[in-house]
Amino acid sequence: MNKLEMLIQSVEARYDNKPEIYYYNLSCSLLNIYKGRCNLFIVNNKTNLKQELTIKHDRAIMEGNIIVGNDIFYKNFNILFNNKFERPGKIEIFISDFLKINNQGILQIENEIKTEIINFKFYLPLL
Repeated sequence: MNKLEMLIQSVEARYDNKPEIYYYNLSCSLLNIYKGRCNLFIVNNKTNLKQELTIKHDRAIMEGNIIVGNDIFYKNFNILFNNKFERPGKIEIFISDFLKINNQGILQIENEIKTEIINFKFYLPLL
């Protein structure tokens, strides 16, 4: 499997002075991996971060960076999350590595994995 589906549980806007970076931190639960959690950092394309995902080997805990090249989307990201909706937003991430998942949905990996995020999609409820 190289597609990860996540529900957005919470969003924080953050600013770090050193290095000087403004970003959004999304806390997500995975839909297609049992008990999976992911922290995603949404940054603009002016940062030096790589668009990648790190998966811990001992549990389905992930952390990754998504680089948004569309300035209009990035600048209006907080407006999209200003309102509370009955259903959470969803993210699909496509990675370069194939992940092995058993029949119960449990991730099976031997070592920590760093994989490139090759594509992503946001689904944000508006109504």
